[in-house]
Amino acid sequence: MQEEREVKQEQLRYIYDFCKRKDIVFVDLRMELVDHLASRVEAIWKQEPDLSFELAFHRVYKSFGIFGMGTIVDEYSKVVWKKYWTLIKSEFGHWLKPPQVFAAILFMLVCYYSLESFALLGPIVWILIYSGIIGTFIYMLLKSKRLIKKMGGERSMLLSSPRYFWLIIHLLYLMPLNHFHVFFTASIPLPTTLMLSFSLVFAIANLKILKLAQDQTDSLKEQMRYYLV
Repeated sequence: MQEEREVKQEQLRYIYDFCKRKDIVFVDLRMELVDHLASRVEAIWKQEPDLSFELAFHRVYKSFGIFGMGTIVDEYSKVVWKKYWTLIKSEFGHWLKPPQVFAAILFMLVCYYSLESFALLGPIVWILIYSGIIGTFIYMLLKSKRLIKKMGGERSMLLSSPRYFWLIIHLLYLMPLNHFHVFFTASIPLPTTLMLSFSLVFAIANLKILKLAQDQTDSLKEQMRYYLV
């Protein structure tokens, strides 16, 4: 009985480099895709054990159709976005469960009645919100760049969080039409309280995502060595 063929290390490296050339920019997803493609090559070898690696891999790639790896890139982009929002929603859910929800309610009540009692606090709170979100973004950007440098220029799915953080912040706060916040809601306690609370939880969630990316860096570096010549 003929022994089943397995994809060798140098062939895995070839697939890894191929995926990189096809704009699979996130290294963790790239390695996941390498395993998937290698499994499909081995499945072909079960049916045609004498087929060369080049022909088997070409057949796998051809199976993606006229759009090639573009379809995979689109699918993984959705995966990245979905994972990001899952982590964000998890943090918001954390503050809606006991006992954290009681601390959240207390904070919002203190903020609301303080704004209602002292009208001048409104503009100050909005200055703090804008300063906080911009400061958070700058910190995340610098931190992610250091982590990317540590991985030799590669970036992981979690390291994309500053981009999504800025996108959402831009839509909520920085678009020209949204500058009415400072002028029209600074003296209205409820919207200011809600936006401050949202900003705090959203910033905490993104900083936690970045911490996860930092914890993941060493593991990814070790895995990457397998694919580097």
